Amino acid sequence: MIVVIGLPAYVGLAGGEGSAGGLAVDVAAAAAALGSSVELVGKVGDDGAGDAVVLALGRLGVGHAALLRDPARSTPVLSALVAVTEPDSAGQGADGLAADALTADALAVDRGDDVPRGEVELLPVDPAARPGLEAGDISLALSYLAEMRVVVLAEPLSEVAVAAVVEGATFGGARLVVLLPPGATPASLPPEATLLEAPVVDDGSFGRVVGAFAAGLDAGAEAAVAFAEAVGASGWEPVAD
Repeated sequence: MIVVIGLPAYVGLAGGEGSAGGLAVDVAAAAAALGSSVELVGKVGDDGAGDAVVLALGRLGVGHAALLRDPARSTPVLSALVAVTEPDSAGQGADGLAADALTADALAVDRGDDVPRGEVELLPVDPAARPGLEAGDISLALSYLAEMRVVVLAEPLSEVAVAAVVEGATFGGARLVVLLPPGATPASLPPEATLLEAPVVDDGSFGRVVGAFAAGLDAGAEAAVAFAEAVGASGWEPVAD
């Protein structure tokens, strides 16, 4: 089992149906699509948007037994800042997509497509106004998900919460993968953990590569082999220093 730790967000789709987004969701969905059993440890608000996120995770094949509800804060929302193209007089984008569908694709809702993505932001902007994961949340979740083989930390957390992730992964004998924001300094982590720095600009492929990497680890591959296969399958090419 792969356990992905991170906060999902609500994404509005054309036609009123909601979905789930964010790096943790991208990683979890990619690993689930490759056949791994995946659980998402996160938190959403106790609201309609949170309900939509739960349903979306189910459609993606991602377990949500450890997805908590925060009655004091609303589920965060991924919102488009700009459309990828300007619609013409017929309401079509330059690539022939309807403007509202284009906005949905810009929010990285449909994983696996080739539609260019526009800028997005996470609302509310202030992290303190969004649900957050505490050390106790993580310790409880990881003790419940006893069959984990891989733990992916996809969310910047407090030092005490990161320590709970490390303790839970170590106790469960799971391989630990930590995703770092660009330029971030890693917390105190065990030497056997895999650290991956997210790109400054991402079209959604980073989450897919990490998901494929985690699936390889879950299948028993060595880290170097799993990473090379994940990168190769993504079409990425190494860049010389």
